[in-house]
Formats: sequence, structure tokens, C-alpha cells
Amino acid sequence: MNSRSGEAVLRSFVGSVAMLLSTESLGALDDVINYLEQTQVGFDYSNSIDRVDLSYDMDVGGRVPPSCGTLVDDPSQQRCSVSMIGGASNGWGLFLQPAFKKQGLFYLNWDLGIGARYLSGELPGSEQSLSGLPLQTASFSLAAAVIKPYVQFGITPEWWPDVLISFGPAIQVAVGSVAINGQPETVAVGTSSITGPMSVIRGFFQLEFVLRRFGDGAFSLVASHDVTGHGRGTQIYPGDIDGMSNFHGAFRRDVGGIAYGFGLKLLTPWP
Repeated sequence: MNSRSGEAVLRSFVGSVAMLLSTESLGALDDVINYLEQTQVGFDYSNSIDRVDLSYDMDVGGRVPPSCGTLVDDPSQQRCSVSMIGGASNGWGLFLQPAFKKQGLFYLNWDLGIGARYLSGELPGSEQSLSGLPLQTASFSLAAAVIKPYVQFGITPEWWPDVLISFGPAIQVAVGSVAINGQPETVAVGTSSITGPMSVIRGFFQLEFVLRRFGDGAFSLVASHDVTGHGRGTQIYPGDIDGMSNFHGAFRRDVGGIAYGFGLKLLTPWP
């Protein structure tokens, strides 16, 4: 094969790959457009609280503080933990949701929830200085994306409010900054609730009472929570500092509201 024929073959190959990728991209775009065409705009009014459970290891020195416990596999080390509020909000929100299609008395379906959140919090130094631990301050600022594939089932009678339960795993990816004792580090962390067969029901859970439907719209009471990183979660701060190491974090969000602990949700019949 001469150089010209080789170049022709290469160009043909590159062109074929580009065409394939373009076709697949257009197909994926069509799927997204079709999905969006089936969604409706909604508003909710709720309270939400984000929490980060931070844990770290350190040498045992004298007594073990109440927030720490000696490691079974290494009695010379103790593991300490502390919780920090990563954000709290009370107000209106905007969401997109597929149109509800009644199936009879019983309902069963699945969907994919995708959300974004900003987590920012700190542990005041005065709160830790009295404990005698080396952790004096801790703070974080993280931008996170949360993915929740879930199954939804329930009962939808004609004479009583619909009761719908949703559950599934939760996955979170976050980037930002974490500082321990005033030393910041840029981090990228990924956590999920997927730890075993039963984890599919421990990541995301939602209970919804649909009080009234009007066309494709609905008014509901809803409460939910999602947890990523069961147990200790994932590594959230690299390296050692002031005798502490092995920093891990687990994330949790709880959503409720003013109506007996439930938030208010209005799904419009548009577009």
C-alpha cells in the first residue's frame, strides 16, 4: 500500500468514526428532547437540611473522648467523629417531573432523579477546643451533583388521596475545598449508598400524599431523604495533619416542611 492509499484509508476511517459519533450524539439528543417533552414544571415549598458526618483517626493518648472509639484492629488508634451542617434552606423551589399516568388502583413505575446542590459549612473552633482533641476547625465548600435512580409504587384510588413511595440508591459527585485546622485542600469526591443488596432501599426514600389532581397537574405533601456514603463514606481530606489522618465524610439530606413535617408540592399541567 502506497502513502496516498494509506492516507485515503485513514481519512475514510476517521470520517466513518466521526459520522458514527455524530449519529449517536444526535440519537442521544433526541432521547433527551423526547424526555423533556414529557415533563412538566412544578414548584415546591419545603425545608431542607444537609449534613456531613466527618470521621478521622488519631493516636490514643490517655482517656478516649466521648466522640471517639478505640479501633478494634489497632488499639493504639482511636476513631473520632463529628457532624456538621452543610446547608439549610426554607423556601420555594422549581423542578421538572414526568407526567403522571394512572394505572388503576395500584401504581408502579421507575425514573431517574438528577439534582445539584451547594454544600458549605464549618465546625466552630470554640466547639472543639473544650474537648481536648487536635481538631480545632473544619470547613468545606462543595458543589455537588446527585443522581437517584428510583422505583415508585403506591395506591391511587378514586375516593382517597394517592399514596406514593419512592426508593432507590443515591450517588453524589462533589468538587470544592475542604479545610482542616485552617489548612485547605482542593478535593473531588464521589460517594454512593451502594454497599450491598439492601443498599437499593437505603439511599433515597420519599413519601408523597397526592391530595388533588387536576388534569396532568397535582397538589401534594411530600417528605424525603437521601444518604450517600453509608458508614464512614469516602475520603474527604488527603494526608495527615496535627496527628490526625484518614479523614472520611458521609453526606445526608432531609427534606420536610410546615405541613406536619411535609413539604408542599405543586405540579402544573404545563407545558
